[in-house]
Amino acid sequence: MYPTAAKLIAGLLFAALAFFVSGLVIPNIPYGADIPMKFGLMNAVIGFLMGWRVVGRRAGEGYAFGMAYGATAAVATAFWVLMFWAGREMIKRSLDLYYDDPTEALEEMVRLMLDYAAYMLPGGVIPAFAVGAVFCGIVTEWVGQKNAHPTE
Repeated sequence: MYPTAAKLIAGLLFAALAFFVSGLVIPNIPYGADIPMKFGLMNAVIGFLMGWRVVGRRAGEGYAFGMAYGATAAVATAFWVLMFWAGREMIKRSLDLYYDDPTEALEEMVRLMLDYAAYMLPGGVIPAFAVGAVFCGIVTEWVGQKNAHPTE
């Protein structure tokens, strides 16, 4: 529950990774689509939280675990980013009375998540995200081991 160097490093690394991957995704979004000014920043905030909670919390268990937790954090980041932006769009549409009932709105949110996930397919976004996540997990593990066994 308390802050550690590994949690901070994991959060910062995953924030940077999410921001970088956001830049790779933007060219895949159809021309004319509403891309908010804070797209990369919001994704970075979600990346920070996932790095802190998923990877940083478990640092010090070994490099294989660090790589696995890095991949897990990448999947969690992608899920929450898709959920955030699809939820945002669903709420905007709901305020315009686009849906007949709440169930239809939630079903559309899931469809929006799948549509947005398709923007990650072209352009090497997923490999860059995967390699970056493993790298972030390894660096976080290294920091976690350094703090667990300080040299005196």
